[in-house]
Amino acid sequence: MCCVSDSSTSRRTSSTDAPTPSPKPAPAAGSQAGRGGHRPVTREAVTVIATVWNEAAEIDVLLDSLLRGSRIPDEIVIADGGSTDDTYGRLSKRAAADSRIRALLAPGNRSVGRNAAVRAACHAIIACTDAGVEVDPEWLEWLVRPFENDSGVDVVAGFYRPVGATPFERAAGVVSAPSLSEVDLARFLPSTRSVAFRRAAFELVGGFDESLSHNEDTPFALALKREGRKFAFAPEAIVRWHPRGNLRAFMHQHRRFGTGDGESRVQGWFYATIAAKYAAGLALFAAGFWFMPAWLLLALAVGIFVASQARRGSGRIPPREAIFLVPLLKVAYDLAYLWGYARGRMGPRRGLS
Repeated sequence: MCCVSDSSTSRRTSSTDAPTPSPKPAPAAGSQAGRGGHRPVTREAVTVIATVWNEAAEIDVLLDSLLRGSRIPDEIVIADGGSTDDTYGRLSKRAAADSRIRALLAPGNRSVGRNAAVRAACHAIIACTDAGVEVDPEWLEWLVRPFENDSGVDVVAGFYRPVGATPFERAAGVVSAPSLSEVDLARFLPSTRSVAFRRAAFELVGGFDESLSHNEDTPFALALKREGRKFAFAPEAIVRWHPRGNLRAFMHQHRRFGTGDGESRVQGWFYATIAAKYAAGLALFAAGFWFMPAWLLLALAVGIFVASQARRGSGRIPPREAIFLVPLLKVAYDLAYLWGYARGRMGPRRGLS
């Protein structure tokens, strides 16, 4: 049985753009400094939620990383979507041994599981992550700090960093996740790998749309922006995850993300821009059979593309991987998204109305 929920009041703001991160404040007089360097003036109780499906080999890693943090969750609620391995058994054992951990059975997609976990949570601040990630020791401390420093904040977007063991995984991480310098705060949408929100904001938009099985966090974030919720960015709230290890799995993942966007009819500008670039390239290639300078222009465009993608990997992965693998995987990434989006658009509209 859940404890009495904390009360919370969400506030509207005239802007939906995420503000720039504020500097780390100094410790209050007489306060105790924690591992993060200070204790916030106001401490808010927080529930961490996650969904799992056949994660028996990974669930202990996630739970242990949460319980080792500088800010330990007041509650952890894990929703199992119907695992066929020993995931729920392991969760149940951990829950029996630690009263802070709660295990739920919530058969269905990730939206079903997240909604069930939020509604079972005891507290008004909900932090969300995924199985298969490892949170940094100060992740939760940084993620909830904007709520504690500004009662008007409704949503906090954390950050995430890929960790690759092979050249393919490292290049896939560069393509799949932006570096901090690439983040546009006005357009950055939080991932459920690293996000926190007030329960009141969650309830305002009806939670995660359970008709969506792919990329459901994007419509959720867009709905919050549409309702004028105030976003903050916590770049220090980092989780680490392993990118897909081969081309087939990589393309399957991003095709699913594109399918979700197509089903919910969101981010059409993003897909139109990608399609226009490749259409222009094909047009230049075809024109070159009649007008040779078109091929020169195409070669220049390809060179600029390769250089720009290699620059994204500069300083993050070895130069050879940045030059050869990142541009190739970027093409695969774009095509997978376009394929998925087209597939989603051909089906019935779901999600945002």
